Amino acid sequence: MRILELPFRDAILLDVACALAVHAFYRKYEPDASAFFAQFILLVAVPSIPAVSLRHFQDSVGLGILAAYIIFYFSLITSIILYRLSPWHPLAKYPGPVLAKISKLWITYRQARGKLHLDLKELHDKYGLYVRIAPNEISIIDASVVSSCLTNGMPKGPIWTARVPPSSSPSLIAIRSTHEHNRRRKRWNRGFNSAALKGYEPTVQRRALQFIGELEKRSVKNGIASVNLAEWISFFATDFMGDMAFGGGFELMRDGGDKDGVWTLIESGLRSSAIYQHLPWITPLLFRLPFAKQNLLRFRQFGVQRASERKAKGSVTKDLFYHLIDEDNIDKDPPTDAEIVADGILVILAGSDTTSTTLSGLFYYLLSNRLDYRRLQKEIDTAFPPGEGDPFDTLKLSELPFLNAVINETMRLQPPLPAYLQRSPEAGTGGKMIGDKFISEGTAVVVPPYTLFRHPAYFSPATETFWPDRWLPNGIPKRNPYSSSSVKEDILDSKYDGEIVTNQAAFIPFSYGPANCAGRALALTEMRIIVALTMQRFEIQFAPGFDPKEWEEHLKDFFVMSNGPLPVTLTPRR
Repeated sequence: MRILELPFRDAILLDVACALAVHAFYRKYEPDASAFFAQFILLVAVPSIPAVSLRHFQDSVGLGILAAYIIFYFSLITSIILYRLSPWHPLAKYPGPVLAKISKLWITYRQARGKLHLDLKELHDKYGLYVRIAPNEISIIDASVVSSCLTNGMPKGPIWTARVPPSSSPSLIAIRSTHEHNRRRKRWNRGFNSAALKGYEPTVQRRALQFIGELEKRSVKNGIASVNLAEWISFFATDFMGDMAFGGGFELMRDGGDKDGVWTLIESGLRSSAIYQHLPWITPLLFRLPFAKQNLLRFRQFGVQRASERKAKGSVTKDLFYHLIDEDNIDKDPPTDAEIVADGILVILAGSDTTSTTLSGLFYYLLSNRLDYRRLQKEIDTAFPPGEGDPFDTLKLSELPFLNAVINETMRLQPPLPAYLQRSPEAGTGGKMIGDKFISEGTAVVVPPYTLFRHPAYFSPATETFWPDRWLPNGIPKRNPYSSSSVKEDILDSKYDGEIVTNQAAFIPFSYGPANCAGRALALTEMRIIVALTMQRFEIQFAPGFDPKEWEEHLKDFFVMSNGPLPVTLTPRR
């Protein structure tokens, strides 16, 4: 064969040419990492061609072949790096860290630390509204184009490919096809229409009263010095979403802890998924490794069991599962068992962690701002006088201005999904215009709520301060007798004549567009009832010895915000 007789220089050039050809192939076709035959051809068979020739230029055949592979991989990696840093890359005009432009490992490392929300804010503070955060990914906090990023033919991005186990049906949140998403969303919309929400109210009320009963057992009256309020809120949210997803079976409040390991499964699943979502190519490989597969499938197997039990016993009430399983037989195309399991699991994951973290954050902010606490308590007592019934009138709750302002301000400072609303042009479209910028197919766009909500151009003054008044519908008073912060005193002083900016277009705690949070109305109802009932029944204070600074330190971004303990003392009011 002529290849065996190539001069040394030509053999080296052939090795480099093979590497460049493989890079070009990957850029165009991006074969899945689980396609082992394709990977073998590209990364093993192709470099073996120049290796046949180079082996003759070493004393050892093995060293010659090793040299050929080293040259091939060095050339391939160098080619990738140079292209990603070159002015010919589609995202070359966007600023960002050099390491982020080179590899997704940069953002994967920061996600693993749990502080990605802070990292992205720091990047935007440094580089501006548009930042390149990965080789083919940009982060955008330009409020004028946020709606276009989340609509306009921009379905879910590639991170969702990594969050779906191979050969499994994706849940609603992970569907990347607009057509398929619209088909599946119809059942969710029926499950969250006004009639369905009204039917869920008795379940919310029952679980809320159970929550209060458990807190009363752990109050100062019973000699309990402190209770981890965040933990009990998590128990409540998980029990309630278990009712919605599978008709019950979750009893964390009754058991006083995670007896069946449900919460542990949720937390471990969220953390691991948050890390490997940045490396979509690795998921198929993980599911070929027995030890990794077992961990990743534990919660899915739990969901399969719960869904099977719920289907077998049928409906007692029209819970959300009733609509997701289409027990009304409305759909011409009924859901498959795989879709039912995937969506049932989503109900628990999306509804429990996000709501509990927001509620815990809300009480943290109120306890850190005692006059705001008193102000909200007074509003609730006026609307629902103690001793005259529980605050379960959802219409009246929805009309309490300060309660809703406190909820909004909590979600502004501590959004449940802090950093990664990701979208990408739909496959086959070639790309989409976002404002005056063209986003080519294969490029991901991220809108980071934590950074967006803390930008002074959209929320000012006191952008970093808990200040519910910015949300009041009747405007901001020049003086506020309830203000407890020196910063607020400066803002609300009669001498302050600056503009109050509260940009509603930049406030998207439940995402935006056709792929927004289907359960928004239920989540708000749930939060209003828990806040009103808890504040009506208890006087709450931070537990002695607790440093409020610990709360911010313990906040972690694992796709959804995760919080640490919130130790408080509870004193019954009546």
